[in-house]
Amino acid sequence: MATMIAAMTTTAVFSVILSSFVSGSKADKRDDAAAVLRGAQQVLNSYVTALPNDPAYSAGSPTGRWGADASGFWALRTGLHDISSLLATTKLSGAGASLTYTVSSTDCGFGLGTAPNNELACKTVVFNLTYPD
Repeated sequence: MATMIAAMTTTAVFSVILSSFVSGSKADKRDDAAAVLRGAQQVLNSYVTALPNDPAYSAGSPTGRWGADASGFWALRTGLHDISSLLATTKLSGAGASLTYTVSSTDCGFGLGTAPNNELACKTVVFNLTYPD
């Protein structure tokens, strides 16, 4: 009888310990995801608030491209951009993890500019982050 009680107690204790490790790992991934998304938002914000003729951020200049963007285009070009390389140094790295963002342009009174860059347009950016767990 004592052996049975000890086995049940041991099983319960290990179950609690295992679930705390799993939930801790998921929390770490959520924290990493939030940090990566904040960083990506800040980088894209620098493109929005830059002077239109600043070559570091303009659509027509090779230096106006974001190094993390696998598309090789201007960071605010209309369409889908893959920035999964930002996940490489986080707990989100590995098979199945990806980070993309989609840019769409709308005329907010300044015109649109030339497609697909639409330099004068207001931009809407939607992030999509997927990872296991």
